[in-house]
Amino acid sequence: MSGIALIRLTCPALMSTVLLLAAVVEAAPPPQLPRDLYKSGTAIRNAFRPIVKGTNRATVAVLVNGRQKALGAIVAADGWVLTKASQVNGINGGAITCQLKDGKTISARQVGLHPEHDLAMLKLEATGLPVVTWRTDQDPSVGSLLATCGPGDLPLAVGVVSIHRRRIPHFFGFLGIGFEDSAGGVRVSRVMPNSGASRVGLKAGDVITRVAGTTIPRGEALRDQIRKFRPGELLPLRVRRGRVEFDANARLGSPAQHVQNRSIFMNKLGGQLSFRRGGFPNAFAHDTVLKPEECGGPLVDLEGRAVGINIAREGRTESHAIPAQVILGLLEDLKSGRQFAAPANRLGSADPPAVPLPR
Repeated sequence: MSGIALIRLTCPALMSTVLLLAAVVEAAPPPQLPRDLYKSGTAIRNAFRPIVKGTNRATVAVLVNGRQKALGAIVAADGWVLTKASQVNGINGGAITCQLKDGKTISARQVGLHPEHDLAMLKLEATGLPVVTWRTDQDPSVGSLLATCGPGDLPLAVGVVSIHRRRIPHFFGFLGIGFEDSAGGVRVSRVMPNSGASRVGLKAGDVITRVAGTTIPRGEALRDQIRKFRPGELLPLRVRRGRVEFDANARLGSPAQHVQNRSIFMNKLGGQLSFRRGGFPNAFAHDTVLKPEECGGPLVDLEGRAVGINIAREGRTESHAIPAQVILGLLEDLKSGRQFAAPANRLGSADPPAVPLPR
């Protein structure tokens, strides 16, 4: 039999074999790592149990109206708790409480505020509380393993330092309107639903004449004023509707809440991002996956020392933490009740009520 004839006879059988093997390979996916062996799986977190044993007793859940909004770090035994300000501010003036590791809940009041670092100092009426032990010599190096503490026995998550400390640029606040130049101000052409503008009752046709005390002759001036404010801050507005003028304080949102692009979409695939996640003078990055309400508490190195406070979930695989050395330099001022430089009422404790607006 010639070689050509042999090829003609064997080709169909060969092709059938190849297709069969391809089907088998496709039907049998490669073995996967068990989920409990993932970086934040149960087995890995169990391995970190002895490392967080001390610090988790000094970590509290910060509740507003009974719902967890953040974590907090006990920084002094007589009831001083540090947490993430924007997570507990502006929640309709709700009651703040802190839940300890043993489940006990204690009322809290805000004493100090540092808007730039997004830190708030709370005071509990308690004594003899366990306190966070800080690492004071240096920041953790890139590649270091860290564990995020919660009030439970296991760490909430485990991660690796990815970028050393640096300034994190801030995100502009978002009012949620379309506008056009008009005589004597800027005319609102549309109002986005669920935006700060809609919550204070702005309507298409309203004319914004002043922002934070500054006259607004055209749209460019309005943009410039809004860019001075961060998400979560109050924007004081003077508005004209027909022949009537009135004031309104709109709480700015985040562009990610209303504007979608590929980058924002990809970042949010891993879960909800922090409302305030930029504008920090000093923060290092790690790849721990956190929920916004899991920020505000301590994260520790392999010796169980707190190396910083988690301050934001910034992206799909990136969270930010304020270094321990920075935290230690702020504690006494925050405990004294000092309100660090910030325009009045930019981080009010309650959402602005919808003012009775003229029709």
